[in-house]
Amino acid sequence: MHCRRCPRYDVEAQHCRDGKANPRSKADTVSVAEMLGLQTLCHYNPFRDALAMLTYFPNADTSRSLTARRQTKRVRGARITVEIEETTE
Repeated sequence: MHCRRCPRYDVEAQHCRDGKANPRSKADTVSVAEMLGLQTLCHYNPFRDALAMLTYFPNADTSRSLTARRQTKRVRGARITVEIEETTE
């Protein structure tokens, strides 16, 4: 999300009301997180969640899948199966 469309952006002061940074590229996002920490990244930054998973859960399967590149091409019209588990309490 672009900063000017964010509800937390102050148009008159031209900065985030929360003091968050929203870098445009993944490389800039990693640099900001390394220098200032994940807390300084905007919640609407598209790279923030993947970076947080890699930082706090480096061995988790979901962390690996966020950074892994696809080795196979998608087949047009291929179906995806989703299983929904219901819990009863």
